[in-house]
Amino acid sequence: MNNESEYKRHFSVEEAYVFLRENNLKSIADEIQISKDSFKSYTTTLKRAKIVKILKDNSLLDQFVDKYYPSGKTKKGQTRIQFWLKLYDRSAGGEEPEEEEETESNDERQFAYEKDLQSYLANNLNKIEPGLKLYQHSDDISGLEFPIGNTGRRIDILAIDKSGVYVIIELKVSRGYERTAGQVLYYQAMVKKYLNVSKVRIIIVANEVSEELKLALETIPNIELFEYKLSMELQRVST
Repeated sequence: MNNESEYKRHFSVEEAYVFLRENNLKSIADEIQISKDSFKSYTTTLKRAKIVKILKDNSLLDQFVDKYYPSGKTKKGQTRIQFWLKLYDRSAGGEEPEEEEETESNDERQFAYEKDLQSYLANNLNKIEPGLKLYQHSDDISGLEFPIGNTGRRIDILAIDKSGVYVIIELKVSRGYERTAGQVLYYQAMVKKYLNVSKVRIIIVANEVSEELKLALETIPNIELFEYKLSMELQRVST
């Protein structure tokens, strides 16, 4: 489907339950269906996030999209699927909601911005630090959305500096709140354990770094804070 006007944001959870049961995942379908879990203001959206995660883990996502969610083949649909996967990771990791509750559409827009920023920085790591390069574990696993073992958590960007030290790069498209400190320190500990190294640096990139975050991290070594600014240039085109 290439016609964006035919795009649908959601797939039917009832059809998804049927599909899961048809593919020998009845117990998981039943568990999700009766679940009363919520994250932020999400209930049904969290159910969809769990369904998409299960489908992806069982190599059934493409088949489900073909049959029940053709909108998932569009650019908007692909962004929506990634939003669900990100939402699942955040809920599974116990991340707290932002201080101000956001609407779902705002979350999606922020996720899209974050993906753009993530893609740009992953391809331009020298903008952060000369000699910084993206970590590459294998053809399937790179430092972009790097998975931490079997925790279900993913690091925005895992890089290596010119001295061979691993660098965690955490992105915040809006403000970097103090709770970010706990998140990145957890990532740091897990990378040390998972990759069996003694030193891991942290770089936090945010549109605005809060004073609380600065205070929370000021005595902790190997952590740097960056603020990014967006700019636009216009050039007249002759007609």
